[in-house]
Amino acid sequence: MSPAIAAFDCDGTLIKGDATRCCLLLLQGPLGLIRLLPRLLPHLVAWQFKRCSTGRMKEILLDVVLQATPREHRQRVLEEQLPIKLRSRLRPDALKRLQWHRQQGDRCMIITASPEPFIRPLAELLKIELIGTCCQDPLEVSPGQPFRLLSANCKGPEKLKRLELALGELPCPEKLEAYGDSSGDRELLQASGRPHYRSFSAEPRAYRQSRSWLQRLLPWLALALLGLGIQTWFGLPSTTKSQLIEACRRLLVWLPVIYALLILSYFGRYSRWRVLLRSVRVGHWNWADAVGWFQGFALTATPGKIGELSRVEQLHVELGYPRLPLTHAFIAERLCDGAAVLVWLSVITPAMVAQLLPQAGPTWWWVLILTGFILISLSLRRQRRVRSGWHTLKKAWDKHRPRGAMARACLPALFLSLLFWAMEAMILWLLVMVLSPTSITPLQGIGIYLLSGTAGLISNSPGGIGINEAATTLLLQDAGIDVLVALPIAILRRVLTIWTITAAAGLSQLIQGPFTQR
Repeated sequence: MSPAIAAFDCDGTLIKGDATRCCLLLLQGPLGLIRLLPRLLPHLVAWQFKRCSTGRMKEILLDVVLQATPREHRQRVLEEQLPIKLRSRLRPDALKRLQWHRQQGDRCMIITASPEPFIRPLAELLKIELIGTCCQDPLEVSPGQPFRLLSANCKGPEKLKRLELALGELPCPEKLEAYGDSSGDRELLQASGRPHYRSFSAEPRAYRQSRSWLQRLLPWLALALLGLGIQTWFGLPSTTKSQLIEACRRLLVWLPVIYALLILSYFGRYSRWRVLLRSVRVGHWNWADAVGWFQGFALTATPGKIGELSRVEQLHVELGYPRLPLTHAFIAERLCDGAAVLVWLSVITPAMVAQLLPQAGPTWWWVLILTGFILISLSLRRQRRVRSGWHTLKKAWDKHRPRGAMARACLPALFLSLLFWAMEAMILWLLVMVLSPTSITPLQGIGIYLLSGTAGLISNSPGGIGINEAATTLLLQDAGIDVLVALPIAILRRVLTIWTITAAAGLSQLIQGPFTQR
């Protein structure tokens, strides 16, 4: 009887992260890859719009990077540095499961979209068969001999074809146990009688689509907004266009300062993240951790912070961090955010908050008292439901609230939160200073920023879109700024902060797409 087949995907399954990405970073480093981005950008755009296949994009990407790297450094990376890096990224749970299959007498193999030369040292270390994307020797790449793939990109249906070619026939589902983590493993997992999608437990776990409807909708929404903006521009009077052009010139001078504040702010956010996780000894400061953390911001423009919660699963898959500490850190971040906002509002903007509330005359007091009685009556009528909801909330809080070392780490995390919230608010103040004839104080800028952000959060709309801008416009009007100036400032502030970060995080995923979308 032929042995059962245990087929493991490599990137994101056997190892944390992506082998090709590791190789590219070792070859050129982050700054080197950014330097090469202009040469890659047209191909990336074509790939994104399905004008270029993933295999061809991978071929172009690797050729550009390998051509830009001296042969001696390539050899050092491929023969020394990359094998060490990949060994350090092996998942303990995956190794345990691999050992279990060996004890059962199963035939174990890696089936990966990564180029075989990148994975071969790891396969030899694990004494496991390798099926990958065939390519020419990366050390032989030169100006006269570009890098070429010698087989189709080993992802999706191609994994089954290569498995059938290696075995002579495709094993029956009962004889195939497959492990994978992405859409590139879908066909392999679906052909298996015991699929393990992002899991190494004994129980099977079927593949499921992980991309949300919102992620599919966002690019089309961005294109629609761009088209609307262009149409509006051509419909403006010439005098208004001249004023806008002059304002844009002034803005361009200040853009480096604005983006410097934004970078400092998000460095503060990352520092807070590391302070919280370091308290429970999860992960450490490194490029992979920072990139994984930052890319999660591509998911934040979702209602009710669902996207941010999905970052927990993403970081668990990409970096191998335990889910529970990640969830605790997420809750601690939200608590620190809320506390920081309350501190700023209570300390520096009490007058602004008071102006937003109605004058508490006798009529208002009677309205408040009557409202209170109505709410109490409704609560008494629904006492059982309220009590059940309270117990559910309390149970969830008891399970996920920060404890011990992480609870103690919340104090420095709160200090960092106070700093970066103020930095981001300064961007609004700078925009008013540059674009408006009427000025506001920095403290007013912080107050308007925090109050409008709170309104957007309460609205539960994706990224607070619409509500945040409207609240900012109204508060700026209240500070004496004309609505025709306040509205562009409100929109610009959002474009230059959260939407810039969301776009940058999405672009980071796009750049990695040719080798992470296996």
